[in-house]
Amino acid sequence: MTGRFNKRTEQISIDMATKVYQLKSNIIRNEFNGFMRGLGNSEAITNRIASKGSFNSLEPIFGTLLLSHPKMNNGWYAVVNKGDTIIKAIYKTGEVFTQKPVLDYQRSWIKSQISRKDTAIRSGVLINAADSLHWLVSSKHKLADSSVLIFGLDINLRQLQHYLWSVDTTGRAYAFIADKEGYFITNQEEKLIGTKMSEPVTPLTGKIVLGDSVSSYETVTSAYLQLPVIRYYTPFNIAGMNWVMVVDTPLLAVDEDVKVIEKYVLMLFISSALIILLLIAWAQTKWQKEFMLRQRSEMQRQEVSIEKQALSIITERQQKENALLQLNTLKEKVNPHFLFNSLSSLNALIAQNPELAQSFVLKLSKVYRYVLESYPNGLATVAEELNFVKEYFFLMKIRFGDALQPLEIEISESHLQERIPFMSLQTLIENAVKHNTISKTKPLNIKIESIGGHIVVTNSLQLRNDVKGSGKQGLNYLQSTYAYFGADKIRYGVEGNTYKCYLPLIHFTP
Repeated sequence: MTGRFNKRTEQISIDMATKVYQLKSNIIRNEFNGFMRGLGNSEAITNRIASKGSFNSLEPIFGTLLLSHPKMNNGWYAVVNKGDTIIKAIYKTGEVFTQKPVLDYQRSWIKSQISRKDTAIRSGVLINAADSLHWLVSSKHKLADSSVLIFGLDINLRQLQHYLWSVDTTGRAYAFIADKEGYFITNQEEKLIGTKMSEPVTPLTGKIVLGDSVSSYETVTSAYLQLPVIRYYTPFNIAGMNWVMVVDTPLLAVDEDVKVIEKYVLMLFISSALIILLLIAWAQTKWQKEFMLRQRSEMQRQEVSIEKQALSIITERQQKENALLQLNTLKEKVNPHFLFNSLSSLNALIAQNPELAQSFVLKLSKVYRYVLESYPNGLATVAEELNFVKEYFFLMKIRFGDALQPLEIEISESHLQERIPFMSLQTLIENAVKHNTISKTKPLNIKIESIGGHIVVTNSLQLRNDVKGSGKQGLNYLQSTYAYFGADKIRYGVEGNTYKCYLPLIHFTP
């Protein structure tokens, strides 16, 4: 039994070390994805930049988006238009953004990216400058007027390491990143960043492979900790860079947990043996009838306990479903893309039509006032939803003009005080705008009407080819709301040349 237990505890040690590694690697991945957040935010608005001139109007916002992460302080952008190239560097100090001339190593690499012929959007490079190893990452886009817009970040990896020291200070694992040639990208010892390891990192050569088939581990002695560790290797690909993340988990930390398990198991063995001996002694001193009565009583007690546990599980499941419903409702309340587009439209209106701009601001305030209203049960009346969607559609109409036909509403008076999910009509209109082509030659038609016991939202079907799948988050939110209230499921799909969604009315008494 001891031999088998030792083998099992050894496997537990590996499993525990793997959990620590997975937690640490997830933290590092999340941090690096966060570093790229500004690049992603900037890429999100490039489809609104049609020319060099339109970029100039968005230049202040662009710099703020690019350096939105608190630890990203250096960025740059370049615009090439018919041989005319403008290159600028952006620096952030606290909340202050300034523009300075680009450095020589930045300019050289930016020009090489401008001349690239491949179609890759993101690319990166490591450059040794005087002060540190720098990671330059860029994003390249061609505008509608054939101009080329390229922008990116200049990340000082030594300065970045200072920040990484403060991440997960209570964790029991240590991580560093290296490229496949063996050069350190990050390291607990700052002086090693940019230097080469004694041998390149080979994640799958001579090591035990994990279940994901791309990660592996081995037991080595850490030069940094001077202790035996379980060293994990996993590919780390970000912004076109093919790196390897290495995570060291000290064996001592794992062994401490295993020793605790061994202690509790030993106590369990001893306790079990004592209990068995006491039960035998007790059984010999009691009459068989009394023993049977006690056994029957114990069985009844266990049945009651099982029933209580079953009720507890049902209650917890209901609470979880309710919490998920509230969470989905909350997520639908904030849409930064809509706010950004509205502010962009408002910016254009201020100069062209001040009076309409004033009306636009009032409508926008009403929209967000409704969004922030408290609907604890997740439902609103059809009348409330219609009033809100009219304000929302006004903003969309300003944005798209004649490319968006006037909203058609044919709702029965008897349906106005019935209830539907909060912000359900806005969700369906937003989906129609997102997934369909909207132009003056192919304007989008949207209609809201009463059909039987449903509110039906219909839009003309003219699907775009460049919209990626959204995971049907809006429709999933509506399905979960109807499921929670035990109502009929929503129906949606293509009918002829239109797309329709049927929202059942919910008869709810507060």
